[in-house]
Amino acid sequence: MRTNFFQALQRLHDAGAWVINVNFSSGNELIVSVVLKSQDRDSLKNNQLPPMVFKGTAQEIDEGILDGLIQPVAETRSLFVNISAYNKGLEEAKSKIVVKPKAEKQTVNTEKLKPAEMISNKPKFEDILKEINVLNAACKYAEAVVMIPAVEDYPDKKAEIEKLRIDLEWRLKQLTLL
Repeated sequence: MRTNFFQALQRLHDAGAWVINVNFSSGNELIVSVVLKSQDRDSLKNNQLPPMVFKGTAQEIDEGILDGLIQPVAETRSLFVNISAYNKGLEEAKSKIVVKPKAEKQTVNTEKLKPAEMISNKPKFEDILKEINVLNAACKYAEAVVMIPAVEDYPDKKAEIEKLRIDLEWRLKQLTLL
């Protein structure tokens, strides 16, 4: 008797390591379970793939097992490639995370030492004033009043802010009287 089982199986050889188990059930049926394991050492210890199980007569399994293996093996092969790439990426990320905290501590210290830079992050009073003047010229007094900065943000401009607020609120009231 001549079979081509292993010759056909050789087409799928690069998928990984095969574990094939044949069990005889009652009657003339066979139960064939095939487990495909990755050849990557990191994946071998975490291989949780369930077996592919084929049940039928010897003739049915002879005719259908290889066709039944082609698609799942291709999917499993791509899964092994993805797992391997994922593990490599994970290791790279872990190594970068270990290095980052030292760099973050240094940037935190420099930020605490430079409060003048934090103040410069606020919009300049002159820029805000320009925007308010544009809204004032377009008779959008309500929007201009909302744009007026808080006195706490610019304590040195307190008189100018209060004068601007009074003027814009007066114009807004005049507009509503019409």
